[in-house]
Amino acid sequence: MSNVSHTKKRKANDGRATVPDGAHDVNTGNTNDGGFLHNISGQRNDAPSGPSRDEKNSSQLDRMEQMMMRMEEKLATVESRCETLEAKCNSLENMLESTSQSTKEHIDKTSKYHEMLIRNQNWDYPAPVYTVNELADAGFNDAEAEHIYQTSQLLQTNTEALRRGNFPRSNDITGNGDRGPGISLGIDGIFDDDTVDELSPHWREFAAALKDFKPAFDVLPGDSKTCIAFKGVHLNQELTQLVKDALMNMPFKILSFQHSCYFHGDMITIAAMIDSNKYLQKLDIYRILEMDRDDIAKLCSAIHHHPSLVDVSITGCFTRLGNEMLRSLLRTDGLKLERLGMAENALLGIRTDINVCTLLADYLATNPRLEELDLQNNRLDHSDAVLIANALRSNTTLRHLHISANDVGAVGDEALRRALCDETSLNSVADSNHSCFIETNDFFGNEDDDIEINRAEKIYGLLSSRNKTMSNVQDFGDIDVKLLPNVLEAVQNYSNDRDEDIVKELSIVYEIMRCWDKVSHLYIGQSKDNDLL
Repeated sequence: MSNVSHTKKRKANDGRATVPDGAHDVNTGNTNDGGFLHNISGQRNDAPSGPSRDEKNSSQLDRMEQMMMRMEEKLATVESRCETLEAKCNSLENMLESTSQSTKEHIDKTSKYHEMLIRNQNWDYPAPVYTVNELADAGFNDAEAEHIYQTSQLLQTNTEALRRGNFPRSNDITGNGDRGPGISLGIDGIFDDDTVDELSPHWREFAAALKDFKPAFDVLPGDSKTCIAFKGVHLNQELTQLVKDALMNMPFKILSFQHSCYFHGDMITIAAMIDSNKYLQKLDIYRILEMDRDDIAKLCSAIHHHPSLVDVSITGCFTRLGNEMLRSLLRTDGLKLERLGMAENALLGIRTDINVCTLLADYLATNPRLEELDLQNNRLDHSDAVLIANALRSNTTLRHLHISANDVGAVGDEALRRALCDETSLNSVADSNHSCFIETNDFFGNEDDDIEINRAEKIYGLLSSRNKTMSNVQDFGDIDVKLLPNVLEAVQNYSNDRDEDIVKELSIVYEIMRCWDKVSHLYIGQSKDNDLL
């Protein structure tokens, strides 16, 4: 009883439940293992100690430095993108300004063109066009009356088209295939001053319409080959001045003077027309006979100093001074011509101390800009052809040479043929001219526009012809046998452009492998190596 009371008393004293004997083995004191409370907190004395404050600070600084580096990289990327965007914005701004300016110019040009049309909408051709009978009654003979009637109708048609804002012709303006738009004034016959005076009102109307026609050029596409051709035109001083003034600064790209065309002042007037037109690209002079040395000097000066003229054709204008004309053209350094036509000018017919063909050959050997040369129907002989052929060996720019209707003979033809394909060896074939198409009396050469195709066809042609006698390897003496794969590859490549009537590449490969002694040595060496193994 006393025991029970004692137990209850103890429960009342500390409010804790009675535990069995032995349960007090749990140590609640501060022992070495950290005690019970320490265990509750999940920590023990034997756990490793945490990092020191300095270590923590250092780690944080490292992380911050890494973050700063990443931020700097991103900032650099952003700056680069900003610069790119700024450049694009500037480019777009420039494009917008350019487009805006171009649009404004186009609107201005179109507006001026429409103003021209409005000015002329009520215009009527004022000059009278008399019939042949009316002209005959006025005292003109039949030929003169017909000439005046036809020419006045021609001038009326052209003038009315100009006043309506149209070019009278659209193709074959010069008779050489030049497309338009353009103006072609073809007049037949040479008549006296009374006939010219009768046509004066029509020429005045034409000149006035032409002078007012400039806005029509400005609304054409930029690549339009505008052309004006005078054929058989004969004008007195007054009419020459009117037409000359109308043509001043008129942006025709092609000027053509044909069939004894005559302006007062002769070549001085034509040279002035050339000089005043900075857009001129082609000059065609056809059968304006017997220019003298002063005319040659004025014409050559106009050609040499023109900023955009690249195509000059002077055909059938000389019987005595053709050599002088060609010599004057070639003696100026920096000749910018890309095409030169000197057909039917009796070139080399009169031999002088300085052979003009020597000058021509020296000029071609310098590889100038000239791409086409027309020497047809002159008096070149075989020695001239040899000079030109030698020059072509070092020329890669000339693409067309017309030399037919000359007296070059078999010797000249052979010299030109060898310039294009010297079959002495494979190397000489490879070093021949593969760019120039030559037209002579008896043959053509380099017919493909692709230089490499021309070269391949010639090399394979020589390989094929030699294969028929199994003689290709005779030309391989200096070739290292280590280049055999390259040789076989070349045969394959050249065969891709062969004609159907020559041998197949396998035949040439068979010849090389069978007949080239250096290849057989390879077989012998390989056989000995196999025996040793």
